[in-house]
Amino acid sequence: MDPTPRTPEALDQALGDEFEVVRLLGSGSVATVYLARERSLSRLVAVKVMHASVATDETARRRFEREARAAASLSDNPNVVSVHRYGRLPDETPYMVMRYVKGRTMDERLQAEGRLRLEEGLEVLDAVADALTLAHSKGFVHRDVRPGNVLWDEEAGRALLSDFGIAAVLATGGTDVTRLTSAGELLGDPRYTSPEQLMDGDVTEAADIYAFGILGYEILSGEGPYPARSRMEMIQAHLTAEPRDLRTLRPDVPPAVADMLRRCLARDPRHRPSAQDVARALRGGYSGARSAAGEAIPAMPEGADLQTLLRKRVPQVVLITGGVGFGIAQLVEGFGDARLYTATLALIAAAVAASAVVAWFHGERGRQRAPLLEWVLLSVIGAAGLALSARIYLGG
Repeated sequence: MDPTPRTPEALDQALGDEFEVVRLLGSGSVATVYLARERSLSRLVAVKVMHASVATDETARRRFEREARAAASLSDNPNVVSVHRYGRLPDETPYMVMRYVKGRTMDERLQAEGRLRLEEGLEVLDAVADALTLAHSKGFVHRDVRPGNVLWDEEAGRALLSDFGIAAVLATGGTDVTRLTSAGELLGDPRYTSPEQLMDGDVTEAADIYAFGILGYEILSGEGPYPARSRMEMIQAHLTAEPRDLRTLRPDVPPAVADMLRRCLARDPRHRPSAQDVARALRGGYSGARSAAGEAIPAMPEGADLQTLLRKRVPQVVLITGGVGFGIAQLVEGFGDARLYTATLALIAAAVAASAVVAWFHGERGRQRAPLLEWVLLSVIGAAGLALSARIYLGG
């Protein structure tokens, strides 16, 4: 973080009349991001300003400019955080004006909510794969694909790929291909670094695909493909370990998607699929995860076992509900009314069944949206329980 960050007032003055700086959004090792209002269009934007202490480094300035160029060239893709303009402040400090995304990063969502619902997770991965397809076609390699660089736009309900700060330019891109890293210099998070990057090999589109495979594991299962904990264990896993079976971590992941993500993690970059192939496989899995009504149906996966039920806390919820129901039944039995007691048992049975449904759809950590199927099941169980209870009590 810059030891002497600019105040919003100072930046407001430096930007002139075009922008009104509202507040500080965040700061990292290279730049600080501010929320601003573009006066001419009356829209909110994010202004990313390089730290003055970093701006004296020519390589850092060129990386910052490369990020702006990469994002600007991909601005026609709705799954990329677009850059509106690039410029320099009066003191020559570089800045860029970007689309403001109201929401959180996937890293923040995973920490707060755990793994995403299957349909939503596939949709997020599809958006990232689509952004990478365009970036690769234009000669850019992102080199830092990870949950912290995938934003979730709460207003649009869409995932966007951001931060091309360490992007590499391929020779096929027809643009400046000057190398901005030195031999042995490792950029990006080592948890998402491909084997060839660790071995200081050539950086190609396949490096993004490898990182995408790890991203896919984390979004769909809440865990990485390797059980490594320390930095050194993770590096060793990238170089020697085989990824875990994704369907063991989450049985309802479509087999084609699980196989595709596993191929993304091939140690030999030549054996990894292209971003376009990845997007095609994801769209097939995404379509299969929807019902005819367009709702996700997290039905009981084939081969679901006790571990799956325990993870969703179905037995625990059912036992608690049954215990409460048993106490209520004992209390009602004391009234000496046999019909009331039997009718109460019918209601308790319906409540236990309903609790199992709720636990199956919402038993995992984090917030989950209630799908149509859940409402249908709960309505049927509730109606059946009330009807049976009323018939017992009134029928004598």
